[in-house]
Amino acid sequence: MMCTNVSEDFPESKEITDKSDEFGDLAIFEGSVKMCGNDALEDGLLADPDKCGMCGGPLVVSRMLHCLHSFCEECLDKKLVGEGGDAGTTEASIDCPTCGHQTKVGTKKLAALPLDVTKTNISDVSNSSSLHCTSCTAKELAKSRCNTCHNLLCNHCDSAHHYMRCFESHQVVALEDMRKDGIKITIHKPLECDIHQGENLIYYCNSCSATACSECLKNEHKGAEHHAEGIADSEMRVRQEMKALLAESKSKVEQLMKLSTGLNNSLEELAHQRSTARDLINESYQSYKAVLEKCRDEALSKLNELYHERELVIMKENDEVGKTIGNFEDARTYTSRLLEISTVPEIMYLRKTVADRLLELNNNTPKFDETFNIEFRTDFGTFESMVKEHFGEFRTEKSRESSPLSTGVPVLVPLTVAQPVTNGCNASSITNSSPISLPTSMQSSFDGDLSGTMQNFSLAQSPPLPQVNTAAAAAMPGFSSIAEYNLAQLATLAESTNSAATSPTPPFNLADFLTSDTAYKNLASLAKLGLNAAPATNPNGTHTRSNKVSPMQIRSKFGQLGPNKGQFNSPHGFCLGLEEDIIVADTNNHRIQVFDKSGAFKFQFGTSGKDEGQLWYPRKVAVMRTTGKYVVCDRGNERSRMQIFTKNGHFLKKIAIRYIDIVAGLAVSGHGEIVAVDSVSPTVFIISESGELIRWFDCSDFMREPSDIAIHGKEFYVCDFKGHNVVVFSDEGHFLRRIGCESITNFPNGIDISDAGDILIGDSHGNRFHVAVFSRDGCLISEFECPYVKVSRCCGLKITSEGYVVTLAKNNHHVLVLNTLYIL
Repeated sequence: MMCTNVSEDFPESKEITDKSDEFGDLAIFEGSVKMCGNDALEDGLLADPDKCGMCGGPLVVSRMLHCLHSFCEECLDKKLVGEGGDAGTTEASIDCPTCGHQTKVGTKKLAALPLDVTKTNISDVSNSSSLHCTSCTAKELAKSRCNTCHNLLCNHCDSAHHYMRCFESHQVVALEDMRKDGIKITIHKPLECDIHQGENLIYYCNSCSATACSECLKNEHKGAEHHAEGIADSEMRVRQEMKALLAESKSKVEQLMKLSTGLNNSLEELAHQRSTARDLINESYQSYKAVLEKCRDEALSKLNELYHERELVIMKENDEVGKTIGNFEDARTYTSRLLEISTVPEIMYLRKTVADRLLELNNNTPKFDETFNIEFRTDFGTFESMVKEHFGEFRTEKSRESSPLSTGVPVLVPLTVAQPVTNGCNASSITNSSPISLPTSMQSSFDGDLSGTMQNFSLAQSPPLPQVNTAAAAAMPGFSSIAEYNLAQLATLAESTNSAATSPTPPFNLADFLTSDTAYKNLASLAKLGLNAAPATNPNGTHTRSNKVSPMQIRSKFGQLGPNKGQFNSPHGFCLGLEEDIIVADTNNHRIQVFDKSGAFKFQFGTSGKDEGQLWYPRKVAVMRTTGKYVVCDRGNERSRMQIFTKNGHFLKKIAIRYIDIVAGLAVSGHGEIVAVDSVSPTVFIISESGELIRWFDCSDFMREPSDIAIHGKEFYVCDFKGHNVVVFSDEGHFLRRIGCESITNFPNGIDISDAGDILIGDSHGNRFHVAVFSRDGCLISEFECPYVKVSRCCGLKITSEGYVVTLAKNNHHVLVLNTLYIL
C-alpha cells in the first residue's frame, strides 16, 4: 500500500498546479510534450491520460480499475453508489464506463483499487529555479537527471552514474540540455506505505503480490510463508516478465486482426453467394413464371432469412472482435507507458493488476467460426405436378455435409434465339447454362480478382424444360419448346407492364401467341399474371416531360487539378457547413478543404496516411448540424473507415464500419444519427455518433447501385445510379415509392430536398449538368440545365438558402455554384 503527496516535498509543483488552467491542453509525459484537444475524447482509449473519462475534467486522486482505465476517485464513488445494491458486500463491483469490464471492490470499496501512480506520482518541476538531488541524502543542487532511475543527480551522483558499473545502462541527461530542448523535467516521489507513515516501499512480497516497507517485513509480511525481496533486485526479472506478456498480447492482436479479416471476407463472400443464389432463383422464375411465381417469393424470403441470420452472426462476431482488439490496445498502451515512464517501485506496485489484465485478455481470446455458406440448388422432376416440391432448397454451412444433393442434375440444352426478344434484350447471347454474373453494381466497385473469392461457389445448373414435338417447335424459330416460347412472351409482357422504368417496349403480338394448339394454356397463363385486371397506372407519379428546360447561369467556378490550396485531385464528395461553407473531400490529395459559399479558401485539414486522424482517399464528408463536427469516410486500412473531426479539423475518434464496403452516400439525420449507404451490397446503415450501429436495412431488392442519399423528416431518398431513379424508404427501411425515370433522371448522382419538400435530382449524363425538380409524390415540376460548361462525373448536389445549386465535377477537378434557378 502507498500514498503520495507531491506538493509537500516539492513546493515548486504548486506553481505548476496553479497554472493548470492556463496550460490545460498540455499532457506531460516523460521527456516529451503531447498536445491534447479541449473536447473530451469519446473513444475510450488512453488517448488523453490526464482527463477523467466520466466527468471530462482533469483527474483528481486517480484510481485505476482492473481493466487499466483510470477515473477520479469521486466519480467512481458516485458510480458505485448510483449503481444500487449493497456497496459494502463482498460482491460489490464497478462496471467500467469505457469498456464495461467488471471490477470487484468488495467491502474495501474504492480502497481496493490502486492509485494510478503514473498520473499521481509524477511532478513537473521545469519552472523551478533550484532543483536538489533526489538520489542521495546530501540535498545538493542537481545538475542532471537519470531517465532510467528517474532521479535528479548532484555532481557526485552524476559522476557515480558515469563511472560505476551498476549504472552503466542508465541514461543521464544534463538539466541545461533538457531546458534548451524544451523537454519537461519531472520527478517521481518515493512511494510511501499507507500503513507505516514515512516508510518507503522498497520490498516486494512474492507470496502476497504486494509492495512492502521495512516495517511491513517485521509485522504483516513476517514469517517463512512470506518470500520478500528488494525491489531493485527483481527489476530485470519483472521487466522481462511484463515484456513477455506484452509480446504475447501483440501476437494475440495480430491473430485477432487476421480473424477480423477472415470474418470480413466471409461477409463479402456471403453477399456474393446470396447474389449468385438470387440470380439463379430469378432465372428459374423467368423460365416458369406463370407456374412458379409463388415458389419464387417463398424461396427469396427464405434466402433473405438465411442471409440475415448469418449476417447478424458475422456482424456480431466482428463487433466482438473489434471490442477485444480495443481492450488489447488499451491494455498494451497502458503497459507500454508504465514500462516507459514509471520507476521500479511503481512498476512493482501495479505489476499484479497489469499482468492479470494482460493474462485475462491473452487467455480469453474469442474464437469464431469463419465458415458461412448459402447455396441454392435445384433438382427438378415433374415440371407441373411436382414443381413446388422440387423448386429448390438452400444449402448452408450446416447442411453441406449432411445431405448432399444428387449430382445427377440433368443438363439443360442451351437456348439460341434467332430474333431479339421483345423486351429489348438480345437473347442470342443468352443460354440457360450460362454462368450467372455478379450484379454490375458489385463489378463496378470491386478492385481485386474475383476468382480468388469465388472459388468456393458452386452453381446448380438450370432445370430442363418440357420438350414438345419438333414440328411444333419449328414454327417458332429460336425456341426449343412451346413452353419456352409462351413463357418468353409472358416475361416480355410482364416486363412491359410492371417495370419501374418508363421506356416503351415493342408491342406484344397476340396473333403469334394465341395459336390453336396452345391458346387455352396461354390464356390461363395470362390470367395468372393478372392481365384481366384494370390497366396499370404509374405508381410513382406523373412524369410528363416539360417542353422547356430552363438554363442555369454559372455564379462561380473554382478549383483545378493540383496539390495546392484551392486545387483538387479527383474529389469524390462534398457537403455544406453550418454557415453554408463548402466542404470538399479532396480524395487523391488525402485531405478536406473548406471554402466559403463564394469559393474563397478558408482552411484545410488531414494528412496522408492510414493511421487514426490521417486521411487515405476520403470519399464522403458530412456535417453534424448540432455541433458542427465533420464526419469523414475514407479507406484507412480497410475498404471503408469513418472518422469524426471537430469543426476546426482536429481528430476526435474513429468509428469502425467493417460491415460497409464502399460508402456511396453519407448524411446526418435531424436526430444526429449518421446515415451511410453501401454501393457494393446496397444497404443503408444508421449509426450513432458514439459509433453504435443502431439499425440497417437491405435495399438491394429495390435498386441496383446507390450513388447518393438525402434525408427529409422520416424518409430516406436514395439515388439509384443504374436504375435511373430515386428510391424512397421510411426510416425503418420500408419501401415507399420511386421518383424519376430513365428519360428524365439518367444516372442520378446527386440529390437534395428544399425546405418546401421539393426533391432536386442532379445528373451529368451527356457531359452536362441537369437538375430535375419533383414534388414529394413524384410529379415532375421543372427541369434545369447548365449549357455553358461541359462536366464529367458530377458528384452530389446541394441547394443553399439563397437557392443556389452546388455540385462537384470530379473529373474536371472543380466546384460549380449555379445561379438561382428555384424559389424555395
